[in-house]
Amino acid sequence: MSHVLVPAVPLGPQVRRIPAGQAVARERELLSRARHEHLAFYDAMTIDDEAVQRALPGARDRWARGVLLRTMAPVGAATPVVTADDLMVLDGDHRRAESLPTSLMVLDRRVALLPADRDDPEAGCLEVWSRPLVAGLIALFERHWTAAPLPALTRREREVVALLADGCTDPVVARRLGISERTVAATVRALMDRYDARSRFQLALRLPGVQD
Repeated sequence: MSHVLVPAVPLGPQVRRIPAGQAVARERELLSRARHEHLAFYDAMTIDDEAVQRALPGARDRWARGVLLRTMAPVGAATPVVTADDLMVLDGDHRRAESLPTSLMVLDRRVALLPADRDDPEAGCLEVWSRPLVAGLIALFERHWTAAPLPALTRREREVVALLADGCTDPVVARRLGISERTVAATVRALMDRYDARSRFQLALRLPGVQD
């Protein structure tokens, strides 16, 4: 039976304000329903370690469901202190920008959640279902995503690509690096998207010197 977990204040057609005290619960509920894609701006410079630990079970569940994740944070923002596997499920394909206009979450290109007032945490958040508004927020995300410089390969990404270039299979790469096969596959998928490669072979050609 369907029910409303979090009462909200309607502001107009398909836009609701979620009170500050109920925003976290609503965010978790919406995240639990995600099936295809999760886009996010994280505009905070610091990280609440307890909040990271609370977020991990849900993030792992979305990862297992195959939800594609792209995130952005400001240059200089803290990185969660977690394992490589957990960093992948928390950040997905991640880029940094000099600044971001707001915090933002867009799920399955259907619903968005963002602060009602960026400067006032007590203002709660806005839940947006309006197609034109969601499309505009997606365009905002894509504009910042495209403008952000491609991140340098991390040590882990270099290790994955180098082993694959040596002919290792995903299970072998995972075993040698102590990570899951899902993380190997996701790392390669994110790199292929980042460098516009249609195959792993093409990715290797676009990353010369990765074994140097």
